[in-house]
This record gives sequence, C-alpha cells and structure tokens, in this order.
Amino acid sequence: MIRRRAGIGHESHRRAFALVLALNVLGAVAARAQQQPLRPYAELRADAIIAEPNAAQLGVGVQVPLGYYARLGIDLGGGVAREHEESFATARGDAIMRFLLDPFRETPWALSAGAGVTVRYMDPDSWRAFLAVVFDLEGRRAGGITPAFQLGLGGGVRLGVVLRMSSRAYR
Repeated sequence: MIRRRAGIGHESHRRAFALVLALNVLGAVAARAQQQPLRPYAELRADAIIAEPNAAQLGVGVQVPLGYYARLGIDLGGGVAREHEESFATARGDAIMRFLLDPFRETPWALSAGAGVTVRYMDPDSWRAFLAVVFDLEGRRAGGITPAFQLGLGGGVRLGVVLRMSSRAYR
C-alpha cells in the first residue's frame, strides 16, 4: 500500500502549478507594458527614376514594422515622365520588405536592404510590374523625422530621398 504524505496530493500540485502560471502571466504582462509598441508610421518621398522613360515623382507611404528588424513598406507616387522630348503623367506603387541592420538607433547612420514589387505606369497607356531591390541609408532622427536616402533597382535605377515619421526608440 502506498501512502501519500500530508499536503503533497494532487490538490497541492494544482495550486502550485496555478501559482507558477499566474506569476508567469503577470511577469509577461509587466514586461510587455514596459516595451514601446511597434506601430506603423508614415513616410514622404521624392524619387528620380532613371530608365526609359525617365521620371521624377513625389510619393507617400506607410512603413509597417513586422518585428524589430523587418519593415513592410507600401508606397504610392506620381509625377512626370519624359521620353523623346515628350512629357506625360506617371505613377508608381511599391510593396517592399526591408531588413534593418540597426533597428534600435545605436549608430547615427544605419543601412537597410530590401526587395519587393514595384508597379509603374510608364507609357501613356500601360502599367508594368518589376521586381525591386533597394538599399536605404537612414540618418539621425530630428524633430520626429528620420531622413533616408534610397538607391534601388526595378524598372530602372531609383534615387530617392525619404522622410520617415518613425518612433524615438526604433528606426
């Protein structure tokens, strides 16, 4: 016959388990409350696209953090294109995922690299889709704005200046 010691039955195991679980949940909630949440933020941009046709565009977009090191950027831009001495309206849409090498602003300048899809309205009557690869160099945050310079390939060479409204703690 097996005897149980007093106070070491199934009920006391359940109570100990419930206490440990409650302490873990409370610790996780307290730690989460101390972290600054990663929220989407807006960006404004000016781009020169060197291709056939060449284009100059202004755009707006949103950067959606997907963790500390990844950002999904959705941008729309429009402007003017020029080809064979003729000018016409042009537009662009991007969906680009970037990987940040310094998401916590530990250095004054930080590099990120990304890839995605860009769709350009290039000719007077056509849309064209291209794979895009970009490299961003982000500077110091000043007045709530983080400046960035972008070099990209996709439907031509893209040279861009970007102003991002990112958080104080994260790029």
